[in-house]
Amino acid sequence: MRLPSISMTLGTTTALSSVLAAIKYPHLETLPYKFTLAAWNTSSSNDNTTGVPLVLGQNGATTGAALYVTSTYASYPYNDFPALELVNNSLHALTASGDWFTNATTPMSGRPLAWRASRYYRSFAAQNYSALPVPGSRFPLLAVYGIASSWSLCATGVLRGQVNVVFNVSGMTTLGYDMSKCYGVVLHIVKREW
Repeated sequence: MRLPSISMTLGTTTALSSVLAAIKYPHLETLPYKFTLAAWNTSSSNDNTTGVPLVLGQNGATTGAALYVTSTYASYPYNDFPALELVNNSLHALTASGDWFTNATTPMSGRPLAWRASRYYRSFAAQNYSALPVPGSRFPLLAVYGIASSWSLCATGVLRGQVNVVFNVSGMTTLGYDMSKCYGVVLHIVKREW
């Protein structure tokens, strides 16, 4: 393995560290506990030890299904899915009563971490997610395609718009985000205590 080619492909030394950590510390395909996600700012200080709490924010609907994006709780102060689980590389969202009918979709560059919920149609569960244990940290990181450092928080350019988790901002297309308000984060997996 030639490290310069990895660095050139991923574009940042943080991403390179993530790849090297993945080689030494294998990713977990399944976690034995329920959890929430928190966005930890990698370019500035953080107000707490876990990061900004994340929830599933509304993103529209289609016949028989609701669409969601991962948003900060501050920008979408509702939490209809208070627990997540990682099973066989798939992310599932659970209701307060523990019902599972919501799955994370396949991540795409420049797009938010999206979800599809349906009680009527089986939603395909993308199998691209894993947990990366970090030595010395209480929290594993959420990785996609084996990379934990390609997440950003991005604000929409509208008044009172949601602030969403976006994968690989370098692949961003025009989606209504204010690029000047995007910043890098890692996603902490915070064990949920019921």
